[in-house]
Amino acid sequence: MASHEHILLRNIGVASKSFKSPDTGRSPQPPPPHDRKAHARRLKGNLSALRADLQAYADSQRRFGVPDANLGRPITLVSRVDTQLAPGKGNVDSKDKSILGVRRRWTDGAGPRVEARMFVTEAGLDRLIGQLEGYAAWRETDPGNRPANFWLFAGAEEFSPSSIEDYWNDLQENLPRASADAEWEVWTRNSMERPFEAAIADAGLEVQGTVTRFVDTNVRNVIGTRRQLMRLIEESAAVVELRGASSFVAHDMDLPPDLRRAQVMELAGRIVAAKSDSPVVTVLDTGVNRANPLLSASLPQNRCHVARSGWDRFDSNGHGTKMAGVALFGDLAVALAGSGPVQPGIGLESVTVSAPGNPAKLPARDALRKAIEIVEVQPRRRVYCLAATAVGEAEDGRPTSTSATLDSLAFNGGDTTRLFVAAVGNVTTSASNPYRVMHYAMNNEDHGIQSPAQALNALSVGAVTSKCSTTNLLAASGGLSPTSRTAQAWQVSHPRKPDIVMEGGNHFIAAGGRTSIPHVPDMVVTTSRDVVNRPITVTGETSAATAAASRLAALTLAEYPEMRAETVRALMVNAARWTPAMIAQRNGFMSAGMTLLRANEQLLKSFGWGVPDEDRLFYSAQNALTLVVEDTIRPYRRKGSSGIRLNEMKTFRLPWPRQALDLLAATPVELRCTLSYFVEPDPNNAARDHIELYPSHRLKFDLSRFGETDDQAEARFNDDLEAQGNDASEAGWDLGFRYRNRGTLHNDVWSGPAYQLRDRNLIMVAPNHGWWSERQASRPEDRIVNFSLVVSLSTPDVTADLYAEVLALVGSGRVTAKVTGR
Repeated sequence: MASHEHILLRNIGVASKSFKSPDTGRSPQPPPPHDRKAHARRLKGNLSALRADLQAYADSQRRFGVPDANLGRPITLVSRVDTQLAPGKGNVDSKDKSILGVRRRWTDGAGPRVEARMFVTEAGLDRLIGQLEGYAAWRETDPGNRPANFWLFAGAEEFSPSSIEDYWNDLQENLPRASADAEWEVWTRNSMERPFEAAIADAGLEVQGTVTRFVDTNVRNVIGTRRQLMRLIEESAAVVELRGASSFVAHDMDLPPDLRRAQVMELAGRIVAAKSDSPVVTVLDTGVNRANPLLSASLPQNRCHVARSGWDRFDSNGHGTKMAGVALFGDLAVALAGSGPVQPGIGLESVTVSAPGNPAKLPARDALRKAIEIVEVQPRRRVYCLAATAVGEAEDGRPTSTSATLDSLAFNGGDTTRLFVAAVGNVTTSASNPYRVMHYAMNNEDHGIQSPAQALNALSVGAVTSKCSTTNLLAASGGLSPTSRTAQAWQVSHPRKPDIVMEGGNHFIAAGGRTSIPHVPDMVVTTSRDVVNRPITVTGETSAATAAASRLAALTLAEYPEMRAETVRALMVNAARWTPAMIAQRNGFMSAGMTLLRANEQLLKSFGWGVPDEDRLFYSAQNALTLVVEDTIRPYRRKGSSGIRLNEMKTFRLPWPRQALDLLAATPVELRCTLSYFVEPDPNNAARDHIELYPSHRLKFDLSRFGETDDQAEARFNDDLEAQGNDASEAGWDLGFRYRNRGTLHNDVWSGPAYQLRDRNLIMVAPNHGWWSERQASRPEDRIVNFSLVVSLSTPDVTADLYAEVLALVGSGRVTAKVTGR
């Protein structure tokens, strides 16, 4: 069947004159204590004791230049058991009472508690004490006149001095021992930079790497003991939280097949290098040995760099060279089996960001920033391949310094964005600790996705396998590649990851059936750093999957040079499909009693939206149409003195194949919608239990429903509009409106009869609040942000011509559009 370029439409959205989000929601209020007055007396006693030794903190802090107005002490507020806490959204530099962090934990076996860590000045403590007096005196006959912080006090159990354990925002078992020197990741208030540097110098502590700056916090690595770090907290008035330090680790197996050098030289003679202005995959890894004859034409020496002086540009480890081969060719077994010219269509670029065995270390976030700074001296179209992971950082989906740095670099001010393709990581194995088959039975549910793949702006990649050359293999064709990590242990509020999966190879089950090892014939063939003895080797796991996904993204850029990074990411997900093995797993969930929605969500935690179909990614067909929309939105406006409000929604009436859908009548059709946008991160908001304020802004989309007028659809999305009653159902979606809009990459699939799609060409995109709306000083009303929508329609009826009808509408001038392609 003939292939056609996708239809790209730019700036066709119509902005609403006004907008009010129908989304509402309030946190549940804590139940009242048994005796409110006695409760208030106990809390007041806590605060009075904390105030008594405030002078000692103030004297130490003055030594390091802390302004008098900022002198204070850290305190921790613990909630009653199984009770909500309302510490407020005040940022880390709020006057008198700064909220540094909020977390939930089980402290005594009695049930969950919430802990809020604060930095409170003398004036702040006095204000809290005064408010407690008002809390005790309040009369229930006056419910509309509750004193300030009423619900905070109602949910509180006690105020206490903050400890080093309170500041530790990582796995408890990773907290360094008391007497040993350790490398700490220290988050500080950027307004207290000078006092912190003075306190560091006075203590003689060593700082590793450079300072990473976010919205209101700075991050650096510091070497010291627990006692030294606690002293730093008390004397600098700057520390927000502590985490474990990390650097990039590239994990891979090295199981070389017996391939002769003659085969390599024969293949090298068939390679036709891409033009110098072609897109490149920038391999952020252990370096690349460009002396391999299969890589040298695509990777000039001047495109090989290091993030730190003294590291090897040409791969002292071997992992980076393997990734380069997959990023350029995919599975080399295909090219080796052929006889004609091999045209990669893209080039390579390399930065060493991980140097295993080298004593010169660099924090992962520093390595990322330095790599971008180095390569972007030379402008070119790039896709960044990050197959290394920041081992040691949180694996529960929370933002880390590395994932937030990736988000910041991807956003890049919001105009010229960057596409990062990141590996979700592998279950750690070794010769002495092989992979356990029991983990595979549960899709590695105890092994969370590794940082920085939880980054909202990344295209995060897991591994699947279609390689089944023999019996007794662990994974069936189309199933999870054995060691691929998943997001099954993540909380519901986190984004869904991975986004897609690609080939990662298979395992052979060892004798006894308890463990498995990589099976060489069922791995991915690629290039090796050992050019003399073994120029070709094998690789696999999520590293190989990530390199393969980076290749597809770069080829998409080569096919559609004008597309934004957000659009390429959306196309990759829109083109992905679940394999028959995945569908069978979903059916198994449903047979066990799960709803369709729950079963779909379980699948997403392991496989994302599946494996990208290359034909669908690059081209439309007669019966498979892809519309690509690139547009902008201004999320916020200023409303007088009342602050920042949501500004507008946008509606899109797409060119639609109504006649073709009429002819198809009740024939099943499938509609896929993908919304992709990038955000500016504020990781400290996540640490303070405001994950919804980690992104600068949030967007959501919806489609008009069957039997619904345009006015009814818009009114359902915008409370500033009115329409007649509406009982139209959203049946047919895999997720639906309430569940699809998570993260910054929203995808959903609708299935049903063609006639139900005939008039449903209205798509709405609207904003939700993010941290920009909380920071009036940053003038969020001036920010215009990009977003991309990809909408694809397909039918099994190959005689249907969806594409021609839409192309005619675009060509008629009835839709402002631009069609791009080869």
